Amino acid sequence: MSRIASDTVSPIATGAAKLRAHTALQIMPTEWRWLIVAASLLTLVAFAPLIWFAIQGTGDSQFMGTLMNPVDGGTYLSKMQIGFRGGWLVTFQHTPEIHSGAFIQVIYPFLGHLSRLTGIPIQVMFHIARLGAALFMYIALYQFGAAVWSKVRARRLFFLIVSLGAGFGLALQPLFQTTDFPDLTLPEAFPFFSSLMNVHFPLTIGLLALLGALLIVALRPGAESDNTADRALPLAALTSLGLAIIFPQTLAPLGAALVLYVGFDSIKQRRISKRLIAWLLTIGLPALPLFIYYMLVVSTNPAMATWNQQNQTLAPPVHIYLLGFGLPIILALPGIWRALRRFEADGDRLMLLWLLAMMIATFLPTNIQRRFSAGIMIPIAYFATRAIEDVWLRYISRRRRNIAFALAFAIMPISLGFVLSAPVIGFAINPQSMSAVLLDRNYVAAFAWLRPRVDSNDVVLASPTVSIWIPAYADGRVVYAHPYETLNAQDREMQVATWFSTEATPEQCRALLEAYSVRYILVGPQERTLGDSPCIDSLTEIAEAGSVSIYAP
Repeated sequence: MSRIASDTVSPIATGAAKLRAHTALQIMPTEWRWLIVAASLLTLVAFAPLIWFAIQGTGDSQFMGTLMNPVDGGTYLSKMQIGFRGGWLVTFQHTPEIHSGAFIQVIYPFLGHLSRLTGIPIQVMFHIARLGAALFMYIALYQFGAAVWSKVRARRLFFLIVSLGAGFGLALQPLFQTTDFPDLTLPEAFPFFSSLMNVHFPLTIGLLALLGALLIVALRPGAESDNTADRALPLAALTSLGLAIIFPQTLAPLGAALVLYVGFDSIKQRRISKRLIAWLLTIGLPALPLFIYYMLVVSTNPAMATWNQQNQTLAPPVHIYLLGFGLPIILALPGIWRALRRFEADGDRLMLLWLLAMMIATFLPTNIQRRFSAGIMIPIAYFATRAIEDVWLRYISRRRRNIAFALAFAIMPISLGFVLSAPVIGFAINPQSMSAVLLDRNYVAAFAWLRPRVDSNDVVLASPTVSIWIPAYADGRVVYAHPYETLNAQDREMQVATWFSTEATPEQCRALLEAYSVRYILVGPQERTLGDSPCIDSLTEIAEAGSVSIYAP
């Protein structure tokens, strides 16, 4: 019969555990200097395309605020606009339906409140927050390495692998005829990639690294006899709550790994550890009310239910997925194999269970498969560093190690370098390909005309490319702009395309305007690419901003 009891260890083991905890957590001043320089350089590189556009100039176009994935970028700014108006509950402004809000993705309304209080424009505040989130992430990642290794070399190896590691996606996409490799399409898995995209991805990875560091120290053999680790329980609870607010999907595989860890420990020790249960509850209970709330929201709020159904982020085939982690996962294989054979409690067991839980969750039949891979480079880099220190360096002479490291770190981030430079290359080759990032300045003038004349419930009709930015710049709703946050997105996209096309019938023209109570229509260069619509002939032009005309029904 199992019984609840505290684990006991010998005084020697206790002393060794205390020594490891002390040396592993301590970061020396020289390391801090190295970390600050490395993190600053990585962040500066991530902002290099923005700096390039600022220096190069954009001619007659206006940079709209986000460089990577502008379709999602427009939704982040629209949620910041909600906070700027004083709200906290998120509603989807990229759909014409007025609906009840929900306490989701609250980081962006929070930034909107900061923007209002400080007077900093929301576009600038977005990038200030992105910079801060990236720096926090890099510091947390190094702290994770410090919690595992006392050797500075191992800490720096882990930091560089987790920060710069990527796969073979760029090299293999011609062979497999797909761009669906994680290192090209899954920013939440790769720290540097995440820092290019938004605020919540790097913030999530940073929180995962911090929570992982706390768990590594707390679960280390002998730690139960030293209450130092348990003093971090409140911080672990706050970190878990932060993850539940910012990116709740990440807690599912981590929680599963902890449950399995406690289960295996109970079987091995033939008793249930009160201390392990305390850590499990500390991480699980703060998030539980939010998980219940999220389930209620998507089951009782029709708009949120539709959004949840449309939010399809499916994983690629397994071989494409694994190749997307490339050299880091190859380097990690000996470490993973060792962890499977020995299943030791000193870090390996938790990291192995976490890695397996993320991979399994990624391929479960859900509509958010990719989301479960957020932060997966942390355990991959952990095992890669373990394997380098324990296995790979045996086969490399000391005088050739620097060359080997240089080659490895030249190969690993190639895909990340491509993702980083893609906007600059795209603009240099074909500026028109950047139409969602750089709009004709006349559109910005049209937005300025609209802003005092519309509120968050008024609907403006424009092309999808222009509609991305209307909620943030003009504070209005749109008919279609986003595949997830426009309700019934496929139908709306087709309706908008038909309305602006030459084939639109008078009935279709009237039906769309009446169905969504459209107040204003924008017609400019982007709309004319969809066709010379006869619907415009029945409208009244009420304002003009250069090449952009504003109509009323």
